[in-house]
Amino acid sequence: MPRTSMSPETAMTSWCVLDEAARERVRQLVVDALALAAAGTANDDARRALAGLAAVAPGETTVPWTDLRLAAPQAALALSMLIHAWDFDDTHDEAVVHTATVVVPSALAAGAIAPVPGDGLLGAVAAGVQVFSRLARLVGARPGVIRTAGVGPVAAAVTAAHVFGLDEETTRAAAALAVGSTLSPSSRQAVVDGSVAKRLQPGFAAATGLTSAGLARAGLSGPHGWLTGDFGMLPGTDTTWAHLLAGPAEINDVAVKPYPACRYTHAALVAAHEVHATQPTLGAGDRVVVHVPAGAAYALVARPYAERGEPLVDAQFSIPWQIAAIWATGSYELQTLTRHLHDPRIPQLARQVEVRQDLPESAVMSGARLDLVRDGAVVATADADMPGAGAALPREVLGAKARSCLEVAGVADPGSAVERLFDLVDALPDLDADATTLALRELSPGAPIQQR
Repeated sequence: MPRTSMSPETAMTSWCVLDEAARERVRQLVVDALALAAAGTANDDARRALAGLAAVAPGETTVPWTDLRLAAPQAALALSMLIHAWDFDDTHDEAVVHTATVVVPSALAAGAIAPVPGDGLLGAVAAGVQVFSRLARLVGARPGVIRTAGVGPVAAAVTAAHVFGLDEETTRAAAALAVGSTLSPSSRQAVVDGSVAKRLQPGFAAATGLTSAGLARAGLSGPHGWLTGDFGMLPGTDTTWAHLLAGPAEINDVAVKPYPACRYTHAALVAAHEVHATQPTLGAGDRVVVHVPAGAAYALVARPYAERGEPLVDAQFSIPWQIAAIWATGSYELQTLTRHLHDPRIPQLARQVEVRQDLPESAVMSGARLDLVRDGAVVATADADMPGAGAALPREVLGAKARSCLEVAGVADPGSAVERLFDLVDALPDLDADATTLALRELSPGAPIQQR
C-alpha cells in the first residue's frame, strides 16, 4: 500500500537530505544505467532507433557510448532506449516501474542544457525516482497501462525541473504540462504483440518530461487539476504535492535486476537455476511446472511461448522460453540473449514448460515455485522470492554485471571502464557544474555507434 505518513520537512528533493544508504543506492542506479546503455549499443533494435533519431533530430547533446549529437529531448530518448534495450534495468517492485531508464536520461539531457554541480544532478535523480515511484504506487495497476510509460513523463519533468533549478510552483507546472502524455491504456499492447515499441516507451516519457520542464521554465503551465482533478492522475483523492516528495526514500525499494527479462519472471528464474543445479538434464518426457501468482500482469509472462513479434521481446516476456534456455544452455543471462536468441533447442524445450497461475493474486511482484515432474512424480522443487528486492548490492556484484554489459558492448578493458564508472559517481557530489559536464563528456571511451 502507498505510504501516507509523510512530512514535507523530509521531502526527497536534494542530495543533502539523503542518508548514506540512499546515496549509495542512487550511485548504484547511475552506474547500472550507464553500463546498461553501453550494452544497448550492441542491440540491433537500439541501433535502428538511434539511426532514426539521428536522421530527424540532429542537435548538440551527446549520447553516452556513441558519437551521436541530438536535440536534448531526443538525446534523452536515445539514452533511454540504450538503457532499456535488453530489459535489464532496475525495477521498483511495488510501484512496478523501471526508474533509471526515464530519470537518468532526463537528468543528463537537462544537465547538457543547463550545467549543474554533481550533487544537483544526483539529487535530481533521487527526486525523480521519488516522484516516479510514489506516484506509481498511488496510481496502482490499471487496465492496459505500463506504469513506466504511464507515469514516466511526470517523473521526467520533475527530474529535469530539479536540474534546471525551478522552484516548487514551476516544477508543478512542468508536471502538469506532462500529464497529457500519461496513463495510456494502450501501452501494454506492445507486450501483447511482442513489439520493440516496449523499449521506446520510457524514452518517449523522458523526452516529453524534459520538454515539459523546458516549457515550464519559459513560463507555461498545465492544468491545475493534473493530480486530483476530475480527469487528473488521481481523481477525487486528497493527495498533495508533499505526498509525492516526502517520507521514506523510494530509492531504497528499487532493485537492480539480476536477469535481462521482465521482472515478473525473476522468481521463476531463481527457482529454475536452483533445480537445474541438481537436475541438469531434461528428459523428453519430463515436464517443468512453474507456479506464479494469478492476475493480469503475470498472464503476459505465463503464456505458452510463441513468436508474436520481435524474438527478443517475446523471449524476455516468456517464462517458458527463459526456463527452457536454462536447460538448453546452462543459464539465463545477458549472453543467453546475445548468443542463443535463435537457438532452436530453446523453443522446443519450452513446450515442456507449463506455467500455472495458481498462487494467490498479488498486487506487487512476488515469488514463484518450480517443480520438475518425471514419470508423474515431482523429483525436484524450489520456492523462490523476488531476488534483490529492498537491498543494495555489494559493489563487486554490481561491478560484475556492469563488466558483462561492457563486454557485450565491445568496450576495451571493461574492468577498467567499470572502475571509471564507480569513480565518476563517487566524485560527482564534489564537482562543480563545469567539472561535472567535463566528467560526463569523458564518460564513455570509444564510440560503438557512429553518426551517419
